[in-house]
Amino acid sequence: MKVVKIVLMVIGGIVVFVGVLLFIIFTFVSSSSDKLVCESKEGDITLMYNDKEIVGYTAKNITYDMEQQKKYAEEVGIDSYMDEFTAWFESNTSGTCKKEER
Repeated sequence: MKVVKIVLMVIGGIVVFVGVLLFIIFTFVSSSSDKLVCESKEGDITLMYNDKEIVGYTAKNITYDMEQQKKYAEEVGIDSYMDEFTAWFESNTSGTCKKEER
């Protein structure tokens, strides 16, 4: 019985450690990136990017294929991509986008 308790404590510790590590990584990426924040009644999305690529996103009620969009952003350039995404979002939702630079 004691062995089971120890094993569960070790597993719990590992889960907590991984959760904290993921939180730290997300916080670092978020704070060290420029952002395009788009909000609407239909849903919200924030794209995080640097000078060359999309590095992450958060979305509420909106789907986003980051891998496909990342490839497209590399083809057209990150500034052009952000302008195109803003135009698409504002044309297809009731919302607006704004850039937040670090």
